Amino acid sequence: MVDVATLREFLRSELPEARPVLAAWEAKEIADAADYDHEPFLDNVYGLMSEVFWWEVFEPAVSKADVPVLERCYAVTEALLTCDDPSNMIRECVIIRVLKYLNAQSPGYAFAGPETRRLLESP
Repeated sequence: MVDVATLREFLRSELPEARPVLAAWEAKEIADAADYDHEPFLDNVYGLMSEVFWWEVFEPAVSKADVPVLERCYAVTEALLTCDDPSNMIRECVIIRVLKYLNAQSPGYAFAGPETRRLLESP
């Protein structure tokens, strides 16, 4: 099950391309927290979806039409859209930070799962 607490590990396990980006992002969070004397904000779902998943992994795969990465990204998208996150934050985040950049003509669209297709094809 993917939820807010397990999102980072899920991205790490499903997208090897995200591992170095996540490591750098986490190091920055820890450094920022030390600078401002507070705990690192490790549950930043919007940041993870936007800065890590979309801009560093999915968008470059779309731009390059990198089929293996696109296949994994669409699988991750489908998994996140259908996960049992009780807060529904992950689903909303994927819709706002990922799906808004995709459509039926996007490279790799053939790999989109049923929920991803439904959302992309609905008005």
